[in-house]
Amino acid sequence: MRVMTHLRDVKMIKDRTQGEIEPMKQVIALLKKHNVKMDEDFLVKLENSKTALVDVSEKALGPVKEAILPLQNKEATNIKDRLRKFEIKVAEFRQDFQSACPYNVPNSSPEIIENAYEIIGEYYIKTLELEDEARDLNNLETLFDMQKSTYKHLKDCSLELVSLK
Repeated sequence: MRVMTHLRDVKMIKDRTQGEIEPMKQVIALLKKHNVKMDEDFLVKLENSKTALVDVSEKALGPVKEAILPLQNKEATNIKDRLRKFEIKVAEFRQDFQSACPYNVPNSSPEIIENAYEIIGEYYIKTLELEDEARDLNNLETLFDMQKSTYKHLKDCSLELVSLK
């Protein structure tokens, strides 16, 4: 996992840095257009930096990625299984949530209202726990270059809890 984390971090840094190069080129072109004097040709240096970044990242990541690919594929399969199980868990939670939460309170006696708030509080805690688990799984998906799950049922529960409260 540590190697995968390192690979992800290097890739993210490389992507972010490459995304910043084009705006820098535009700023330099704008400065030149307005006759701002510069000592050296910054565009050439910027392009050389971009090329060097790509070269270094490929040299650093290429052999490592190839070496861990079989392990990565095996772990990705395990993660997919965990994701399927979690999807089922969230779907079951959603059904339980909808059947137990107080969408309609027939009377406004203090006991009924207190009971409704207790139920909402319990489901709030359960929802937070599931959201933490979902965040952990999303991190694993990012780590293994998988499509990120959205967990619509979980988001719906969060929104409805706010409305119920």
